[in-house]
Amino acid sequence: MSRASRRAFAAVAITAAMALTGCGGGPSKPFDLALAPPAPDYAKPEAWLALPGRDGLERSAPAGLTVVDEAAAPADVFFIHPTTVKGSETWNAAWDASDAVAPLNRAVLMGQTSVFNGCCRVYAPRYRQASLRGLGDTGAVDLAYADVAAAFRDFIAHRNAGRPFIIAAHSQGVVHAIRLLQEQVLGTPLQDRLVVAYLIGGYVPDAFPELGLPLCDAADQTGCVLTWNSSKPGSLTARIILHDKTYWWRGAWKSEDQAPAMCVNPLTWRVQGHGPEAVGPESNPGSMPLPRDPFPAAAATMPPLLPHLTGARCRDGMLEVDLPKDSPAAYSDPLARNLGSYHLNDYGLFYGVLRENALTRVEAWTAAHP
Repeated sequence: MSRASRRAFAAVAITAAMALTGCGGGPSKPFDLALAPPAPDYAKPEAWLALPGRDGLERSAPAGLTVVDEAAAPADVFFIHPTTVKGSETWNAAWDASDAVAPLNRAVLMGQTSVFNGCCRVYAPRYRQASLRGLGDTGAVDLAYADVAAAFRDFIAHRNAGRPFIIAAHSQGVVHAIRLLQEQVLGTPLQDRLVVAYLIGGYVPDAFPELGLPLCDAADQTGCVLTWNSSKPGSLTARIILHDKTYWWRGAWKSEDQAPAMCVNPLTWRVQGHGPEAVGPESNPGSMPLPRDPFPAAAATMPPLLPHLTGARCRDGMLEVDLPKDSPAAYSDPLARNLGSYHLNDYGLFYGVLRENALTRVEAWTAAHP
């Protein structure tokens, strides 16, 4: 398929995805920084979606799993949330968009950020996220990133207190994390405190070693980056998440000569091409679907994880998973049914092994830094 054909195919698929998720339409005027919503103040607790001491939804855990005492947690997580707003009438959403405007806020806290509450204190900034339409405009993405970078600076200066930290992200958050690593971490004293970068559910170039950040290729490796993007086996439509991406690289937006997408299999923690090609469901300790309404008002015990739901294999940059036909209905959504993409469950399908791995890497970092 030619580059032009891939772009056309991607445009059709993205339009279909937006229609399926209720995010059609678009801004009536070109992006204008002067019309952007006011910026958040990260010195104020309300500018954070997740913040230690709140007992928020990010402190929820599946039955049988232990949540760490925040006062004793050995590390922190800086989590950059995905697009949570519904609709694309504006280029960027207000940072304080309500749960009605951003209905995925609570689902992300329970289904994604909570995976780190076994090892770490969790920080997740609110920011003027780009809408789905806004993700196609570098001005809107620049604005969203500026907030993320400001939040990270506040986190390091006033909250982290010199502790080791994880950078984690999903979807839109991955776009910002790729830039954040380059501008705020790599080549600075902070790099030694980076436990791992979990950039899940977005295109991540395999060229990070050029910048001094290795690809993770072992379960206990630290100071490295990893990613995966989940899809049904053989789904071409789901691969739009990897094709013809514009991403921040070496100080500028890059949209040509794209590096291959990296893929790390979470059931082996090996880079594609290393270790076994495919791993069966017996290696997957537990999955859970993205939580849905009704949500509790505070941290709660979630249903137990479902063991051995699916195996996985990396193929051409994608993580292919084959859910059995009798899988619970909660794992089915419009993206999965119509586009072959398990994007909404990138974290949930491997919740148990990811939770274990975060603790393993924190322990490995601590052992190496007595």
